[in-house]
Amino acid sequence: MDGARRRGGGVMAEPREELRIPTDTQATQALVIDPRAHAWVSANAGSGKTYVLSRRVLRLLLDNVAPEAILCLTYTKAAAAEMRHRVTTILAGWARHDAARLDTDLAALLGRAPSEAERDRARSLFALALDTPGGLKINTIHAFCESVLQRFPREAGVPVNFAVIEEAEAARLLDAAREDTLAEGLAAPGPVGDAVRALFAALTDHQIETALGKCLTNARKLGGILADPEAAIAAMRASLGLAPGETRAGFEAEALAGMIVPVADWPLIFAICPPDADKTRFEDKLASIDPAAPTLDALFAAYLKGDGTVPARFPKSDFAKRDPGLADRLAREADRLAILHDRRRALVIAENSAALTRVLAVIVARYEGHKRARSLMDFDDLVARTALLLADPALGPWVRYKLDAGIDHILVDESQDTNPEQWAVIDALVEDYFSGAGAARRPKTVFAVGDPKQSIYSFQGAEPELFIEKGRALARRAREAGQDWHGRTLRTSFRTLAEVLRGVDSVFRRADIAAALLSAPEEIGHESARTLEGGRIEIWPVVENPPAPAPGDDWPVAPLENLASAPRQLAGRIADTIAGWVEARVPLGPRGRAIRPEDILVLVQKRSGIFPEIVRALKHRNIASPGSDRLPVSAHIAIDDLLALADVLLNPADDLSLAALLRSPLFALSEDDIFALAHDRDGETLWTRLELSAIAAARTAFAELSALRARLDFERPYEFFAHMLYARGGLKRFHTRLGAEVDEVIAEFLDLALEHETSEQPSLTGFIAAMRASDIVIKRDLAAKAAGVRIMTVHGAKGLEAPVVILADAASKPRGINDTVYFGTHAGAPFLLFCPNRDSHCAASQPLRQALEARGMAEYWRNLYVAMTRAEDRLYVAGVKGQAKLEETWHGAVSQALGEHAEPVADFEGALRFPAGAAPSAAIAEAPAEERPSDQPLALGPVPRAAPIRTLAPSRHEFETGKLEALAPAVESLLDARAARHRGIALHALLEHLSAVPQELRASVALSAAQTLLPDEPDLAAPVADAALAILSAPELAPIFGPDSRAEVPFSILATRDGAPVRIEGRIDRLVVSDAGVTIVDFKSDAAVPAGPDSVPPAYRAQLGLYAAAMAQVFPGRPIATAILWTADRTLMPVVL
Repeated sequence: MDGARRRGGGVMAEPREELRIPTDTQATQALVIDPRAHAWVSANAGSGKTYVLSRRVLRLLLDNVAPEAILCLTYTKAAAAEMRHRVTTILAGWARHDAARLDTDLAALLGRAPSEAERDRARSLFALALDTPGGLKINTIHAFCESVLQRFPREAGVPVNFAVIEEAEAARLLDAAREDTLAEGLAAPGPVGDAVRALFAALTDHQIETALGKCLTNARKLGGILADPEAAIAAMRASLGLAPGETRAGFEAEALAGMIVPVADWPLIFAICPPDADKTRFEDKLASIDPAAPTLDALFAAYLKGDGTVPARFPKSDFAKRDPGLADRLAREADRLAILHDRRRALVIAENSAALTRVLAVIVARYEGHKRARSLMDFDDLVARTALLLADPALGPWVRYKLDAGIDHILVDESQDTNPEQWAVIDALVEDYFSGAGAARRPKTVFAVGDPKQSIYSFQGAEPELFIEKGRALARRAREAGQDWHGRTLRTSFRTLAEVLRGVDSVFRRADIAAALLSAPEEIGHESARTLEGGRIEIWPVVENPPAPAPGDDWPVAPLENLASAPRQLAGRIADTIAGWVEARVPLGPRGRAIRPEDILVLVQKRSGIFPEIVRALKHRNIASPGSDRLPVSAHIAIDDLLALADVLLNPADDLSLAALLRSPLFALSEDDIFALAHDRDGETLWTRLELSAIAAARTAFAELSALRARLDFERPYEFFAHMLYARGGLKRFHTRLGAEVDEVIAEFLDLALEHETSEQPSLTGFIAAMRASDIVIKRDLAAKAAGVRIMTVHGAKGLEAPVVILADAASKPRGINDTVYFGTHAGAPFLLFCPNRDSHCAASQPLRQALEARGMAEYWRNLYVAMTRAEDRLYVAGVKGQAKLEETWHGAVSQALGEHAEPVADFEGALRFPAGAAPSAAIAEAPAEERPSDQPLALGPVPRAAPIRTLAPSRHEFETGKLEALAPAVESLLDARAARHRGIALHALLEHLSAVPQELRASVALSAAQTLLPDEPDLAAPVADAALAILSAPELAPIFGPDSRAEVPFSILATRDGAPVRIEGRIDRLVVSDAGVTIVDFKSDAAVPAGPDSVPPAYRAQLGLYAAAMAQVFPGRPIATAILWTADRTLMPVVL
């Protein structure tokens, strides 16, 4: 397959070689898709998880299971869409295949010849799936939970019309709840106020913000804690070994009272070792303590090291020589203080954690209140509420029964990433699959497929151990119920060549790495179904930062290329290597064609460091690439330029913003031009210098900025920026400098501008402030991008594959956890601990930190497994030397495992190639005729500008004389223009809407509506209401207000006048459409009504003529009649044109 793609997804761009599928793999596949047995499948990377899952669904459908009785849960919407597409495509094929082709497909699926009934069933399944309400139930767990809650809102205690909250709105509500709680708590009495003040007294603002943010992003874990905050606090204190009611003040008083070396002994100490105020020895620190009021902190500082431990060889030998008893007491005092130091840490942790728990309880309660007031639920709510509903002893059995009538088979994809709360939903659904009437009534099965080795989403709550534990528990229940259970492993990869898989096995058979994959070393094993040879793994030497040069006498005026950082050097090497492959037409392994940029996937561990350098290097070498898989909108340089434009136009005195704007792609002044403008101004603003400048580019920029400034008061944010980007060519200029990726950023920016216009107080200033306060990121699906080198994080590439994979930061390693909040349980009760840094931990809290570090390290190695197994043909391992020991990194593990079986790369010093003896690739001489270089730009000529089309408004018609004749009614001579306009609008509105009001209510509604419509002319309300009622009650006018009529009908059509195209746009007061024809009625409120149609003013006749011309296009072939309703005397006057 060509290019990175989702599992089995996408269209095959080239045929793959014939596969050699081991017979045991085929047997395992056939076993686990058996529709009448449970199956739990552990599947290696590339072993066809989606294939097996989709075949299981097909077997169930062929086994006469109704489509609505199957529930397939996937991890992402994309996976659900892909699975749905796979299954429906196959079903559609079965519906139209000839008999031979259908028999072949069914025999491959069933492992035997199909029966006639199975053939008939297969042909009907596509229509059956289409007719099933909602289609096949292939959804994410969140979508399923949402559907359950929508079906049982009353039972679940959720709003009937709830909606799922957007991330940005959730963040806004959480921020509001947090800020309100903290602000009010500082002055509030009671436990909450005490907790808020305690936090601010003990922690910095940054520490508080970090702790609250960490907790609020772990809402799933908070649920059990905040259900009973005081019980959680009690469990936390018990876990720390603290007694109920024990306080820090009481502890410190007791500690000082129990001094083994009292103040009275201090003179003995000083006599043996005299203190020196300029030194920091034990005796010097002790001498600095006020003997009348010693503090525990001072004693800790004197007796202990900074980490709370006793110094080596304490006390000095001088004390043992001169006073052995004193030396013994000093040693025991130091040991006592070390224990006390740890216990006081525990007390500090307990105080801070308790305060944090109480504050969080209020914040979350406020947030929940905000959501309830708006009938909103977040994704965690969907899962938690569904789990509670299904587990409810009173309602759960009934709800499960109602669901049970529709769900007999549950299939779970990517089970290793399912978190405990999601498993709670699944557990409840399969509760009676193994016992009771549900199991006896009809066959029910559960199927799960996953791979603990690929569990890398711990930040979303995934616990890979659960996949193994759940499998064992359900297998035991199936055996006890006498049901068939198949627990199997799929080892055969359909993705990767055998040589690369041998390298993967060698790396992950190291004992500690295998343990991170929840496997024993001997359990690590892959085999390839691909028959071609030529896979390879190359290990590049680690790049180090260059030494800094000796400073010279003068400041450097040009960049020193030899000082390029290690990430920039490696990024350049990667880009040069890719460019060399493409230009030299290096063959893609054994496939017989040259490497293309879209064949290459560059993977990194995080988006900082080398990530932006690779994007930059590829652009610099003109190598096609869709760029990053995440595009920050708020922080994008193009958005910075647009916001700077608004800043300058709102405040021309902002010199810095103006200088940055002039250098941007929008104006592109040179550095020399900016210097000439800004240098030696003597207090003059840059705007003034720009206005007076003789530089051609500066004059052009000033003229354009002045024109834009003139529009500020008349345009909304969207209109303003759209005008700048499109009418004035701003987007084209951004394209020239930044490339095509800017399209998505600009589109999102304009969407946000349009959305801002629906806010309470839309304005350009408000939009700028909102943009700068936001943190919006576009998540791009690079699997759908066809052109260029993809650059992604390992997490983002999960489920992707590519012929060539480059691990760009394999020599780096997480520095360790920086978590400040830890979640644990004590005697079954959940709690949280807050420790702002490593040194604040006590002995009782260390196991939580160590466990978190161990989980992080295990996931680090699982990330390596995912990264290496994305490669189909070639894998390259590179990196930059960092602070971590190289042998503890991906690079070190791969080098250690493969080094003995690798050989040096001839043209790359320090690089190794595995396996040894791999033949070098010869360039492919000619490109096939159909192969076009993917980095060749698409050259398009300028789009011809369309000739402007004149717009004619019937209510304002321009006659041959060129004079614009306004169609103002004569009544305006009796009223001032403003009042006349308001009267006309009010009368039109009443005639439009009153016809739908029941007769008995019209009078009251008419007067009330007229008063509302004419708030500044109350004296006109009653006459206008009376006029409208008189017109509507006139029998001769009834047809134009009947069921065949429509009010205020807008239209816009193209027509021709004098051979030139024109557009006619307007609004018809009343349009009557019947079998007899079309009648156009225009309302006129002139005081003097013409004597007959021949006396109608020419302007009015012209207006009706345009209306008629427009309706002749809308209703071709129908007779068109026109008339004027003179509202002054309620006369309907037909006008023949």
